[in-house]
Amino acid sequence: MILYTMLPEEMIFPQDETSYAKQQTIPVEGGLLVVEDIGESQYKVIRLISSDPSNYLNENYSPGRIIMGKPQL
Repeated sequence: MILYTMLPEEMIFPQDETSYAKQQTIPVEGGLLVVEDIGESQYKVIRLISSDPSNYLNENYSPGRIIMGKPQL
């Protein structure tokens, strides 16, 4: 079976509902940012949702980046 989709594998075949409990979607300039609370006012960027290709070149929105404090970009 081949799926042609822009969704990540985790959204099509979810692991466990508790793994998504720490995730939040926050608005950023030009799109949305999905972040995960990793504790002590730190958030890890999971993915960027945007229709502007130049937003994907912004290093602040790259997956795996740690954001300190409340996620406000």
